[in-house]
Amino acid sequence: MMETASQPSRRRVSLAHLVLIVPWIALVIDAWAPIRDNSFLWHVRAGELQRGATEVLTADPFSFTVLGEPWLTQSWLAELAYSWSEDVSGLGFVPPMMLFLTTVTFIGIGLIAFRSSGSVPATALIMILSSILLISFLVPRPVIFSFALFVLVILAWERPQTRWVLPLLFWIWASVHGSFLIGLAYVGLSLLMRKEWRALPTAFVSGLITLVTAHGLGVISMLAAFAGSRETLALLTEWRKPELFSAVFFPFVIGIVIIVIGAFRGHIKPTHLWLVVPFTLLGLSAIRAIPPAWIGLVPLIGLAMKGLTVGGKERFSTGPTLVFGVAILILPFLLKSDGSLDDEHFPVAAAVALDDVLTFHDDRTGGYLIWLDGPDRPVFLDDRAELYGGRIGEFVEIRKGNLAWEPVFARDGIEQVLLRADESLLDDLRASGWASVYQDGQYVVLRP
Repeated sequence: MMETASQPSRRRVSLAHLVLIVPWIALVIDAWAPIRDNSFLWHVRAGELQRGATEVLTADPFSFTVLGEPWLTQSWLAELAYSWSEDVSGLGFVPPMMLFLTTVTFIGIGLIAFRSSGSVPATALIMILSSILLISFLVPRPVIFSFALFVLVILAWERPQTRWVLPLLFWIWASVHGSFLIGLAYVGLSLLMRKEWRALPTAFVSGLITLVTAHGLGVISMLAAFAGSRETLALLTEWRKPELFSAVFFPFVIGIVIIVIGAFRGHIKPTHLWLVVPFTLLGLSAIRAIPPAWIGLVPLIGLAMKGLTVGGKERFSTGPTLVFGVAILILPFLLKSDGSLDDEHFPVAAAVALDDVLTFHDDRTGGYLIWLDGPDRPVFLDDRAELYGGRIGEFVEIRKGNLAWEPVFARDGIEQVLLRADESLLDDLRASGWASVYQDGQYVVLRP
């Protein structure tokens, strides 16, 4: 009787098991939301141009300010996929693509956390922290591929029998996003930490193969151009240093605290500093660097909580829990999303009022106009900071009123302005005789 009575208990699941499902809800909501990412939009057009030319881009085709300047697109493979998918289904491909890539990312994080911790409660906690930290970074631009690829690299590296797949993963990563260097750093630092010299050839080949993508050695010049743009990048919100108690950064702080506690418990050893220090510094460097820094630290956060148990862990019967889990998992198939643009975020209506003249606008509008009419309608700028260099700073100073707009407008032949309705520059332009030809709740179009 005692053995029979204990059977249902073993078939029960804990609250921690249910918590593992929570990120899925966030991923569905995020994937099905209207598109708000301007960078993604110009990537689609870049893919279209490369498909037509059957070669990668090596010069800027989209602006009138730096047209023809040397520029290598980092994400040519993702851009080709975007362009082909748009031909097939319009922007309707975005929600399922987002859901697939984010699901791979979070399943990978869960597997990494469970392998290192051996604990369902620890894995659940890491998944919740990951959801809070990553949700604002889950956008359709090519960086979304890098998150999934990073967790796959960690999973492959942690099992010697799967390391053969690393060169393929790094070739793909180097073809879709420049952050592949962070993955190579993780592999290299892990190798030094463990002194697994027999894995050195795999690590070497993984690094070497990033130089045989469509850009070849151009990958090095891309990374150099990016590194040389730190001053310009600092003007963009996503490249500023994170605030300690922000919603994005606070989970990262909790992760560091867990690692420190794990060191006191003896789970984190001095050799682990090979990974802890560089990836902590990476997370402190910029808001945009927080996601890869977090992913790189997940194995150590899990290790710090190795064997964690929580009381009252068997409360729910398997049958009802299974029904609940299935209901949550099929949620995306009950909702509809056509990958539409957020018409309050982009100047969808205002763009219709534009004349075919050179227009002054911000980077958000630049990405949208490239997608809408590029390269037939050249833009003033977009968010490619490594290309525009000092022009980004010049634009910021004009918006702040710290730099006169007249010389810049004269130099670039500006005959039209499209800005958000709350821009203070609009008052200066109106005082100088510019008049509104279109205005709605979000955007204003002015001409002399």
